[in-house]
Amino acid sequence: MSESADDGSVLFTYVAPFLGVLLVAVGIGGAVPGGYAIAQEQIGGCGEPSIAVEGPEETSQRFATSQPQLARFQFAELSPAERAAFREGLADARGEAHVEGSFPNGPAFRNGSLVTYEGERHYVTVVSENPCFQAAPLQFPLGLFAIGLGVVGILTPPLYRKLVALERSVEA
Repeated sequence: MSESADDGSVLFTYVAPFLGVLLVAVGIGGAVPGGYAIAQEQIGGCGEPSIAVEGPEETSQRFATSQPQLARFQFAELSPAERAAFREGLADARGEAHVEGSFPNGPAFRNGSLVTYEGERHYVTVVSENPCFQAAPLQFPLGLFAIGLGVVGILTPPLYRKLVALERSVEA
């Protein structure tokens, strides 16, 4: 076998698959977050802040020694989405719920607020903003392209062996 054939053999047997594996790894790193950025709005929860609602006993204990300057709301003053989240938070074991929809009292809730519901005060605050993940617009398609190119690199050794076998059969 000539020296140039050995160089080609090393290139197609070891270097091309190694580069292929690297491209697949980089492609997965780009395609997965890029795809998540595209699909996250359909999955849900993106851009919907979470509120925590404390029960009346916890609220009384929290403010037993001081009367803070917090926004105060009657339950009827809340938007329908805020009311639904409030009720869901009361029913939840951790006292948390997503506000799915209009959140006009969001700035007041971010600083903590007191909501009077059925004659009892409840402390309500935003515990998580749940922002949407941002990715570059071409991140997903470039990631898929890198994965495809990497697969071609990984499959190079068997293709190279078949090409060499075909070449030898033609020479013989």
